Amino acid sequence: MLLHLKPEQVEIGMFVDGFDGRWIDHPFWRSRFLIETADQLARIREAEVTAVIVDRGRSRMEPGASEEAFPVERRTAVPSGMTPPYRGVERRRAMTFAPPPNDRAIRPATYAQERRRAERIIAKSRRAVIDLFESARLGRAVDAQKIAPLAQAVGDSIARHSRAMINLVRLKQKDEYTYLHSVAVCALMINFARHLKLDEAEVQQLGVAGLLHDVGKVAIADDVLLKPGKLTVRERASVEGHPEAGHAFLVQSPDIPAAALEICLRHHEKMDGTGYPGGLAGEELSLYARMGAICDVYDAVTSDRPYKAAWTPCEALTAMQSWSGHFDPPLLDRFADSLGIFPIGTLVTLSTGMLGIVAGSAGQNGEVVVVRVFFDCDLLAECPPFDCEFAPTAREPRIVGRASHKFWRFDDWPALVARVLAAVPTADVAP
Repeated sequence: MLLHLKPEQVEIGMFVDGFDGRWIDHPFWRSRFLIETADQLARIREAEVTAVIVDRGRSRMEPGASEEAFPVERRTAVPSGMTPPYRGVERRRAMTFAPPPNDRAIRPATYAQERRRAERIIAKSRRAVIDLFESARLGRAVDAQKIAPLAQAVGDSIARHSRAMINLVRLKQKDEYTYLHSVAVCALMINFARHLKLDEAEVQQLGVAGLLHDVGKVAIADDVLLKPGKLTVRERASVEGHPEAGHAFLVQSPDIPAAALEICLRHHEKMDGTGYPGGLAGEELSLYARMGAICDVYDAVTSDRPYKAAWTPCEALTAMQSWSGHFDPPLLDRFADSLGIFPIGTLVTLSTGMLGIVAGSAGQNGEVVVVRVFFDCDLLAECPPFDCEFAPTAREPRIVGRASHKFWRFDDWPALVARVLAAVPTADVAP
């Protein structure tokens, strides 16, 4: 018998069969489970759902507590096995990675609006990834039907305002890195895939891949994973074994997308063949593997770690561009374009009709791009250089995109970059 109870009426020992409300409003990545701890109970009672669907037959209440916990006047009963007739009840769905239906139109949001919503999605996703990793440690298979909605929620947030989710998920504490890194890579993969105009079904698969790519780290001891100093040879071997460990685990789980298996196994490969575990190079690496490598490293170097302080996005992209043989260079450029953040020294076109060179980052978290403006496209002439800052919340002026120094016939480009960036700006111009 399925019962429709208010959150404050549930008790330890009840079996939850679903929630009456939106997926994002309840704090669990799975919707069918036994309430076993006070923490689970507290999270349910604090949730924003209107009701909890409880399976009385599968509940394990203390002797004599059943009637008190399930008073007749407080319940609406539905025969077990039938779909409760409640609007908004979460249901188990067949495994699909299809684009959202037309009646789920995603409306754009302001940066502030989406940042608040993204905070809730990230908190929920963090709990889900923690549960996922704990299940993996116990050898339990991954239920792909429960992972897909996580990627969908992240993808919807990016569709409303991509910068809000991507900027926020980068700001994680050192002790949160292991779990929020997976959420961050999910967001980066979805944003990148849409920028590359991949099919939406592929986009969702790549989001799932981001969430699952590091599941093999459950095989690494915490003292090694969080070690602030240099790893020993044995510790390094343990760390480098996590892609194969994760792949072996995911292969045993049903309905895992092929993209997730590929990225889990190959996200530490390099274009020059010096990566691991297979030492694959160049054309041996799929598009998915190349994307995974970029997203994984970008989030790693822009996050505070036990052994390294975070780089700003601009610093990270500048460094990654300089690592010859590590990434696919054209694809790395496309990744930077997808973020709207570019390496230092990149020529960019501005909505004001000017050209500028990326000079660095600003802002509390390094999310503001500083551009040294030096060329007037209308006059086809250089102007006295000045700095302009572009925040993720600004609409105008804005960076339109990267420009080609060959198109503009800046023949001695390295010398021009050095001269412009070394110049003293005439004024600071706010966006």
